[in-house]
Amino acid sequence: MSLDEQPGEDERFVAALRGGAPLLDPVPEPIRAAARAAYAMRRPDAILAGVREDSADFPPVGLRDAGLDPGLRFLTFEAAGWVIRLEITAHDGLRDITGRVSPPGCVDVEIRQPHGRYREPVDATGAFVARDVERGPVSLLCHRTGARPVATDWIAI
Repeated sequence: MSLDEQPGEDERFVAALRGGAPLLDPVPEPIRAAARAAYAMRRPDAILAGVREDSADFPPVGLRDAGLDPGLRFLTFEAAGWVIRLEITAHDGLRDITGRVSPPGCVDVEIRQPHGRYREPVDATGAFVARDVERGPVSLLCHRTGARPVATDWIAI
């Protein structure tokens, strides 16, 4: 087949849409399983707190050498007057999460991962610590007495 006879990019794209060759590689099963587990943990009643700042993208201003330590990460989530600040520290293939919820009012924080979930208490100032969290996708769910919970976006740690 000469160069002039080969199908162009548009023709290959249309053929793929019609069921020919796939445009993308199939999603690996571990990723699909993690997505199914995360979907099963959804809380439609929760207020969603999106990522406002992530030191993986932009190191904090004024924090010396923050961008040089791959074992340290800072995140800030915000939603409807709520702020959740996290410091994530890597050690021995695990992660410690130190956080603060503002304003105070959460009773506990649920650490959600595709393989399970557990709760950590939140003190009167809104601070909490989760030790030895496994690497991978994670979302936090802040439980509040008599109010809707606040859930963070899923992030990879």
